[in-house]
Amino acid sequence: MTCVRVVTGASGMVGAVLTRHLAQLPGTLLAVDTHPGEPDPAQPVTLVDITSQDFTDLLADHLHGAGRAELYHAAGHVPGLARITDTPVENFVRTVAGNLTATYATLRAFALASRQAGVPAAAVLLSSVGATRAHRYLVGYDAAKAGTESLTRSFTLEFGEHLAVRAVALGPIAQSATTAADGERSSALVSLVPRGTYADLEEVAEAVAALGSPCFDTATGHTLTLDGGLTVQLRPATIERPPAGADVVPAAHHRGNTGQDHPPNHVSGGTR
Repeated sequence: MTCVRVVTGASGMVGAVLTRHLAQLPGTLLAVDTHPGEPDPAQPVTLVDITSQDFTDLLADHLHGAGRAELYHAAGHVPGLARITDTPVENFVRTVAGNLTATYATLRAFALASRQAGVPAAAVLLSSVGATRAHRYLVGYDAAKAGTESLTRSFTLEFGEHLAVRAVALGPIAQSATTAADGERSSALVSLVPRGTYADLEEVAEAVAALGSPCFDTATGHTLTLDGGLTVQLRPATIERPPAGADVVPAAHHRGNTGQDHPPNHVSGGTR
């Protein structure tokens, strides 16, 4: 059975590493990006607008005769930090268009093309922990990611007989630009993660690649969270009231914490 795997945003942070992982699997790999960057002969990326008819035609050509199709939607962008007060409507619309409207267009094209080709299919959409836990200064991004997770449910209801859709909510990633921008706040932010460290980009890509496989097809309409436990807690250990007579858990018990006690500005890892 020939499996056709499609990666959007294949030149991005997660997309590039994910493409490299998927290239090792048998089958056909179609890596696309609206901004492919510098050509890499070892990892070619096709220039195409994923909201265009060209992308739809590309899917139809590649899915014809395939035994299975998998979409890994890694396209999108993390905007700069801004308060709602400083975020005009046009900026909000632009962020939602790039992170939600484009996702809808891509997933719809894939759902229709795979159904037309009579191919069983799966799709994995990149979301963020911001879909359910608000960043302070990423209002449009969080709204778009919440919408992305909603799409997994809506598409499951209409296309569930042949298409299994799931999302991956990413927490902070060690190698992301947003993590680098945290600077001196980094150790205090990492101390909030029960696992004691941010996710490594390679392990994120491996998890996303695995989630697209047939063994997870019954998980359609659901979201897997990869955040090291960041969003499962009600409040950090440093301010949680301990049981009577118990010692307070020191902040330094988390790996990477240097004892900084300033409050975090934001927790962000990005999905690209």
